[in-house]
Parts: sequence; structure tokens; C-alpha cells
Amino acid sequence: MTMHLFIKPADSGDAAVISLLGRITFAETFGYLFERQADDLRTYLDRTFGVTHIAASLGKAENTYWLALRDGLPVGYAKLKAPSAPPGRDDARASQLQKIYLMREFLGQGLGDGLLEAVVQSAMSRSDLIWLDVLQENQRATRFYERHGFRITGHDTYTIGAQSFLFHVMARGLS
Repeated sequence: MTMHLFIKPADSGDAAVISLLGRITFAETFGYLFERQADDLRTYLDRTFGVTHIAASLGKAENTYWLALRDGLPVGYAKLKAPSAPPGRDDARASQLQKIYLMREFLGQGLGDGLLEAVVQSAMSRSDLIWLDVLQENQRATRFYERHGFRITGHDTYTIGAQSFLFHVMARGLS
């Protein structure tokens, strides 16, 4: 059986799908970090991936989203924000890959490569640099980005509820 992989730009009608994918993929990826702080995770998911919040984000000119589909089923998404300068820099020609997530069952099938390619192609038209944050202990993601030309350029901290997390800042040029 041949599977069909497809990456498509998302629009305002995709808010509920992106909201659901965001909740599922974030919990699959980071839920283990909140085993003792389930309320913090729930609050974060409600705030960050509420349908109204995602719909508003889809409507902002600086945001672009894509959906990854396998056999017509939405299984992942990506979000680019442009312009967006890396932490500690004032770089108006930079774009940020804010989110790229796939449901666990669909990892390793080429969809991440396709999503990243769509993001990079879009960023090239308006930026000289693309950057992202990745949890320092997420070696799988770090290796994925390194394979695609990103390098660690700094570090950042992000707080969710009572916990703070250390992130690599990774970037690559777009020339």
C-alpha cells in the first residue's frame, strides 16, 4: 500500500485541526515533564492551543502555518513567524520557526522534512536567517535540525507554570 504524504498551507478554516494537533503533539512530546504538574500542562495547553487563540494567530500577517497530511489525515503542522529576531538580537531580517510537530505515530516518515522545507522556502523570500528554540534534552530534534543546516547559536529559558526549561537557540542562514 502506497502512502500519500502532502504538505499544504493552512488557512483560517484549519484552526480547530491545528488546535487539536497542537494539544496532542505537545502532550506526546513533553507530557513526561509535567507528571507532577498536570494542572500546569492543562493550563498551558488551554492557553496556547485554544481554537480561538489559534484562529487569531492564523489571522496575523506575520504568521504562516502548514499542515502535514498522510493519506488525507492531518498528522502534523508547522508555524513560521516573520519577522522575528532571535533572543538578544535586533535582526529585522530573521524568521522564527515557532512550531513544528508531528503526531508520534508519524515520526520518521519524511513529513518533518517536508514541513521544514515548506517553512524554509517561505522564510527565504523575506529573511536572511531562520532560527528556533529546541529543548536541550530533545536530542532527536536537535539532530534533525543539525541535519538541515541549523547550528546552536545560544541558549534561552522558557517557563511553564512552576517549571523553567533550558533551550538551545539554533539558526541557519538562508542565502
